[in-house]
Amino acid sequence: MSSSKRIGGPSIGATLLITLLPFGLSGCSPVGMAIGAGATVTNMAMEERGFVNSARDKAIWTHISGQMLTKNQKLFQNVDVQVHEGRVLLTGFVQKREDRIEATRIAWEPDGVREVVDEIKLGRSLDAGDFAEDVVLIQQIRLKLMFDRDIRAINYSVDCIRSTVYLMGVARTPAELQRVIDHVRDVPYVRAVVNHVRVRTDPLPPIPENPPVIAGPAPSGAPAAAKPVAPRKPAQQATR
Repeated sequence: MSSSKRIGGPSIGATLLITLLPFGLSGCSPVGMAIGAGATVTNMAMEERGFVNSARDKAIWTHISGQMLTKNQKLFQNVDVQVHEGRVLLTGFVQKREDRIEATRIAWEPDGVREVVDEIKLGRSLDAGDFAEDVVLIQQIRLKLMFDRDIRAINYSVDCIRSTVYLMGVARTPAELQRVIDHVRDVPYVRAVVNHVRVRTDPLPPIPENPPVIAGPAPSGAPAAAKPVAPRKPAQQATR
């Protein structure tokens, strides 16, 4: 968790909601919550990043989501946040460049953030139809990964925005990562694959002493940051 306490934040109700969201609770009964939390702890221990890093990532995710909910509810609704080993990936659609800048600033707030990858696009927000199609694609991808014995699916996070799939996590080997990308490409109606997965043997970027100063507004289509926030390796894309 963060090494220092921060002033401000979401209301108690909002904090509780976003804290429980990552646990994927099935039902609201005490038994359901206990089972869900127990399963989550087990999964966290099995992940390549380990229990401590996984718990730290969830704390970072909770802080970012809570700040978005408090400062700008449209950001909370339109921007998805993934966190792996202190690496934050932002995806979604916003209508103003200022929103991209604000999302990036918020993402750099928590202690332990190593880098922020801005994949937010400018354009129409997702509607119910977009969301439903993306959810179906995510489910199909997760099933493919789960049933491949050569892939440790728990190490990967999958997001989908208007049929573009964003991958994040830790691959044990380059060969495993390639299998994951190939599976995603084989799913019908996937338009592109953007890879931000780190191979286990690759070094992590260091945690900066001070987060970068986010100046703006940024030019259309450019990352909203004073210095590049893209991953060290170029994103792998596959267009169908």
